[in-house]
Amino acid sequence: KKNEKNEIVEKVKHKRPLSAYALAALIFFDVAGSPAGSESSVVAAGPFVAIMGFIIMPLIWSVPEALITAELATMFPEDGGFVAWVSAAFGEYWGYIEFFLHWTSQLADTAVYPIMIVNYFSSSFPVLDIHEWRLVALAVCVILLVFLNWRGLELVGFVSVLLVVVSLLPFIVIIILGIPMVEKERCLQTKSFEDTDWGLLLNTLFWNLNYFDSASTLASEVQNPNKTFPKALQLALIVIVGMYAATLVVGTGVTPEGRAWDESFYAEIGEIVGGQWLKSWVVGAIAISSVGMFEAHLSTNAYLIMGMTQRGMLPSIFAKKSRYGTPTYAILISCSGLVVCAFLSLEYLIELLNLMYIWAAVLEFLAFIALRIRRPNDPRPYKLPLGTVGCCLMLLPTAFFTLATLFFSSWTAHVCTIGCFLLGSLSILLLRFVREKKILKFSRVIPWTEPLPHSDDEDNNDDIGNRTDDEENESKNVVNESSSLFSNKK
Repeated sequence: KKNEKNEIVEKVKHKRPLSAYALAALIFFDVAGSPAGSESSVVAAGPFVAIMGFIIMPLIWSVPEALITAELATMFPEDGGFVAWVSAAFGEYWGYIEFFLHWTSQLADTAVYPIMIVNYFSSSFPVLDIHEWRLVALAVCVILLVFLNWRGLELVGFVSVLLVVVSLLPFIVIIILGIPMVEKERCLQTKSFEDTDWGLLLNTLFWNLNYFDSASTLASEVQNPNKTFPKALQLALIVIVGMYAATLVVGTGVTPEGRAWDESFYAEIGEIVGGQWLKSWVVGAIAISSVGMFEAHLSTNAYLIMGMTQRGMLPSIFAKKSRYGTPTYAILISCSGLVVCAFLSLEYLIELLNLMYIWAAVLEFLAFIALRIRRPNDPRPYKLPLGTVGCCLMLLPTAFFTLATLFFSSWTAHVCTIGCFLLGSLSILLLRFVREKKILKFSRVIPWTEPLPHSDDEDNNDDIGNRTDDEENESKNVVNESSSLFSNKK
């Protein structure tokens, strides 16, 4: 008889479709998508502080997050991603809380993009401002985007690479045409400390530069994870930081005196630099990038749910795959975040997303340190070239930034985040009830309180990932390979 584990995870070795460039493209859309969204930093603090924020913030948050993701994603090459890290360090209960915080944060973020697409097209098609037609357009948009994702990650990976190029092209044109027009004095303008909206600034920086860890939920779909993850993270980080910094420098440098920035000012920059044709191209590119961001978020969310199913934390039904190898029910439930946007303003939604994500990231960073201490001899195909003390020092600026963001957040956002934490805890009780009443099947019994058992003789044989025999052998081969980028040369 096949055991429950083999009922959930397929026996055949599946093709791993994501190359380094496809993974880098998905990371790009998980994190940024386009320079759109960074305009609020100029509104909040002025050009100079905004530009410096997008140069300094990656060093404080993005680089540490990317390095930690590279180490832990290759240590745990499974769809559970960061859930596997936290579960291994602190037990399945905190692993589930990590899942719930991260999933709700990114689920709501996913819901933003179909609405953004419809908003951009409504400027050219006023009929979309009519409520009924807007709902029809939104439904058609969501169905098409979900179908693309359900059709398979090979298609999503290829399309994501193509969308990166299409999304960045008009901004590259803006940079090329705009550089001769830049007046550096305009880039150096600042606001006084009292006039700076620090909450808006920090939330804008954080929202535009987080989610580097999301790609870890696609670990089992990646070709040669130990080489691909460091390379993809490095490539995505360079493109993202360079994109933000260059467009902000040119954008603020060509803005006429007395012209105020707003939340969609890059279209105006296109008109200033090149005319109406470039403005229309920018608007189209931002709409296209929203497609890529939707696909990237939906992919990582769906595979996170499938990973949770394989770990026995969610019912087995979410592990069922379509004939294209994609998790059908996991994709469908990940679409439910559209409801969130119907009740929250965009600014408040971003603040709430950031808070939930911050607490999820704090758990990941703590798990990283705990695993360095408790399991120092575990195989790490890529290992950050710092000791435990060095890793703690690396995360000190990150901790200060986290405290500052929490301090400037509204009390209502804090209350909602606490409510999300409590809802996650209550959902565990519901899942226990469903399991005990045998309403739905689960792959295994979960010990909710203790860290996962581990010994040196069981590095590749424990049930952390619930992998099949073929996947176990593939994982062992991955461990024996050396990292090509970000490598620790001795």
